[in-house]
Amino acid sequence: MTRSESITHLAAALARAQAEMPVAVFDAANPFLKSKYASLGSVIQASRPILAKHQLSLVQFPISDANGIGVESVLSHESGEFVAERVVIPLTEEKGKTKVQCAGSTLTYLRRYSWAAILGMYSDEDSDGGSPLQAFTPKAGPMLPPPPMKLQNN
Repeated sequence: MTRSESITHLAAALARAQAEMPVAVFDAANPFLKSKYASLGSVIQASRPILAKHQLSLVQFPISDANGIGVESVLSHESGEFVAERVVIPLTEEKGKTKVQCAGSTLTYLRRYSWAAILGMYSDEDSDGGSPLQAFTPKAGPMLPPPPMKLQNN
């Protein structure tokens, strides 16, 4: 990861943004895993207004090197502070797709995961059996007694 010398303003703005970030709509399905996930468009649509409200921006660039293709994501704050991360994976071929189509699918996949990861969002169903929505469902805690009342003398 690369970052500006300070990320004080960025970290504070991101914390405020994360507190308001809605859950991305799970609008796509993976027929092989029989699971639902939030498409790249859904993740961007859920986060972009909140990012703007807190003077944050997230841009992504396609990259490539000897190891494959990938994405560089740069999260910036209006102060000029930033954090950036790159992910590169080998380009694989799929039956019935051209190399360019495979590259496009790979880039979209990496953009979705990278966008969600840098913002602390989730974009697919939990693979260990728990629902991500359950993590945000308030649980009833033990009832606490009311605080003691102070008596005032008149």
